Amino acid sequence: MARPRTNQALTVYGANVVLELLRSDEPIRQLLCGVGPQREAIVAAARRRGVPVREAGREELARLAQGAPHQGVVAVLPGFPFRTLEDLIAPGEQSVLVLDGVQDPRNLGAILRTARAAGAGGVVLPQDRCCGITPVVAAASAGQLFGLPMARVTNVARTLETLKGAGFWTVGLVPGAPRSIFDLDRPGRVALVVGGEGEGIRPLVRRGCDFEVAIPMSPGVESLNASVATAIALYELLVRRGGPPIP
Repeated sequence: MARPRTNQALTVYGANVVLELLRSDEPIRQLLCGVGPQREAIVAAARRRGVPVREAGREELARLAQGAPHQGVVAVLPGFPFRTLEDLIAPGEQSVLVLDGVQDPRNLGAILRTARAAGAGGVVLPQDRCCGITPVVAAASAGQLFGLPMARVTNVARTLETLKGAGFWTVGLVPGAPRSIFDLDRPGRVALVVGGEGEGIRPLVRRGCDFEVAIPMSPGVESLNASVATAIALYELLVRRGGPPIP
């Protein structure tokens, strides 16, 4: 089945981001290369995939990257390849991260990078009230988003019901919750639910969580940055608590 894509082309830049893209099987519409670090590795990876490399000057690369640091390489994709929710909850998939309203692109990129590192089976993003997949997100993830299955949904609360129907236990990360995440026995199939910056998980979504857990804080500290909190929770649930081994 063909994977649905965003309607808009996605431009990414930076040596590490483009190398990760080339290591994936995602189609590349254009690859433009100039002087920069890892040029030889990028050209070799493009050759292995059969992706043509077009030489480009500094001004053209800067224009395509909209002034961001591009390290001499820019790639254009036809769009980001989202999966379906059914792909993420197929038999054998043991974990999923559900984001309810993360709007800062750097936070989202950092979260996706951690999700990939911790071995999350996939990530669910809402259609609204959430940052989309942008060049800044790709850069902040260091290109790791290209190896991470993601789905966009119109209703997060309804998605939690679908996940529970597929055998997932939904765990909401809620600052101030009476139960510590370190005291929770890891469910067999787990969906970690994380809210956005400031507002946290919306009440309707929160009611769909089987468990509410918090990360313990020292006195006087109310919360952590969303990406940091998500990283702690993912490693606790997916790695330390006997999740799938990381190769």
